[in-house]
Amino acid sequence: MHSTAAKDLYVGAVVVMNDLRPETVAALDGQGSDLSDAVHILFAPDEPRLHAPRMTVDPGRVFRLARLHHVAWIIHSRHYRSRTTTDRARISVPYAVRGHWAFAETWSVVDRLAEEHTITTSRPIGLDALPGPGEPTPAPPNPDSSRFYRFYGQGPTVLATGDAVRAELSRLAEVHRRDHGRTDWEMLQRLPGEGDMRECRRCTRAPEDLTPMEVVIERTYQDVTLGDLPRGWDYELGPAMAYERHLSMGTISASRPPLQDTLALGAGDLAGSAAGVGAAPRCRGGGSLVGRTVGASTARGAHPVRRS
Repeated sequence: MHSTAAKDLYVGAVVVMNDLRPETVAALDGQGSDLSDAVHILFAPDEPRLHAPRMTVDPGRVFRLARLHHVAWIIHSRHYRSRTTTDRARISVPYAVRGHWAFAETWSVVDRLAEEHTITTSRPIGLDALPGPGEPTPAPPNPDSSRFYRFYGQGPTVLATGDAVRAELSRLAEVHRRDHGRTDWEMLQRLPGEGDMRECRRCTRAPEDLTPMEVVIERTYQDVTLGDLPRGWDYELGPAMAYERHLSMGTISASRPPLQDTLALGAGDLAGSAAGVGAAPRCRGGGSLVGRTVGASTARGAHPVRRS
């Protein structure tokens, strides 16, 4: 799971708390001031009538993101004498997209420039909620997406099925029983391991690290033009900028629950609020991160034009 410091959080971020419960950031204060030695976070309440939880943390406090946003661009190109696409490049840096050879060479035709939006969502799942023995993993939201399992803090990156999760837990339990017991020096043999493997520091660093997580990677694509690329930013979009890009392109919609509480800190203005989630961030050079809306000139099926 991707981690980020409190000073880099953004309104709309979904973070994992200590009990593995996801919480949505509704407002922030203290990030933009050089004099501030703390970040004040207001979370969205689970229900409108409930008290909104809040916390004050050091700017370097690390949070794990339960939902990660990412943006990349895919260039479909071919030789002008070819009738089908012969090259496909996936690039996540805007200036590298603009400078790609497919747009510069006279013999190259770009059939399609697609913007890829990826949302990776992780949530804890109980063993009883996993697919049963022999059952397949539920289908992802669309054919370009994927769904799998893993453990919260360790183990294989991908466990494809519920059977794979149970098999890995059984393997760890066997290792704990066989190798992590006390040694009987009189009998010169190792005794079977005792207790729960989740409490064994040789098996895991923390009990929650062995909590099964369901991971869904959802990918969507939109046709764009070079003019639609983010302006004033030449690096890969971080989680906050990718979130704003997803908002501006309509991939996601910002939920704006009515907040009954506010950050009453005395001095300073509220750095972000649920009502301002969709605003485009200002980037280096005064440019805006958000480009135009989706262009139609490179839509699938449009007649390509060869550059002379």
